[in-house]
Amino acid sequence: MLRLERGTANAADTLRRYAPLAEEIGADGVDVDVERADLLLSGSLVAVNEERAMHAMAHRLLHRFGWREQDFGYMRNVRYAETSAPPSGPPATRLVIDRADQELGWEGATHGTGLTPDRNLEIEPAKADVVARLFVSVPATTIARTVEALDPWLARVEPAAVGVDPGRAALLFLARADLRTEAERLGLGRVETGRIEADADHVIETATAADGTTLWLRRGTDPVSRLWPGIIEIREMVIDPSYPD
Repeated sequence: MLRLERGTANAADTLRRYAPLAEEIGADGVDVDVERADLLLSGSLVAVNEERAMHAMAHRLLHRFGWREQDFGYMRNVRYAETSAPPSGPPATRLVIDRADQELGWEGATHGTGLTPDRNLEIEPAKADVVARLFVSVPATTIARTVEALDPWLARVEPAAVGVDPGRAALLFLARADLRTEAERLGLGRVETGRIEADADHVIETATAADGTTLWLRRGTDPVSRLWPGIIEIREMVIDPSYPD
């Protein structure tokens, strides 16, 4: 994950700003929320020591954004690596490499299958707010073209946070009305509705359009997690089991 300057622009404008950079460095996804803008890069390094693998994956990005090699260190006790100083070349602010499956939220792991991108996006709701998450697909195969194709959705939703993979996106926002009213406002047409009984304190209401576009509204008496729905952040690294940690 390469963290970038978030600035004061809204999530949609920040997404448009960094789409070309995502293409340049070969990012698999882009996340923008209230405090951050991240470019996500997955990779596979086999038959190497984990620490050396993370340094090898980071090498090109360290030089591209002006970090020194000694600014990037492996944390053996928690098994990830990160920068400890700001780079000389903005807009990057931080680089972190985790092992695959290191961050996995229960709710998203249980209910979010097939609705990728499935990553943590914070929107800082108040306790009484209803958090909405809209999963959409667009005809695009790159990050930049996906962001272009998302323009109509970005205008309708005005998201507080956005997660993008090539051809699909998850937009987070605070719901203004009930499920069917929100679906009508977004132009989803006829929808099939459902409920996910997440636990004793909250429920997820779902609306799915004919083209697969899916809207989730999360209601409940429990405090709304800032990380809802806390789904896995995709950052792959495959380490051959025959090599030491």
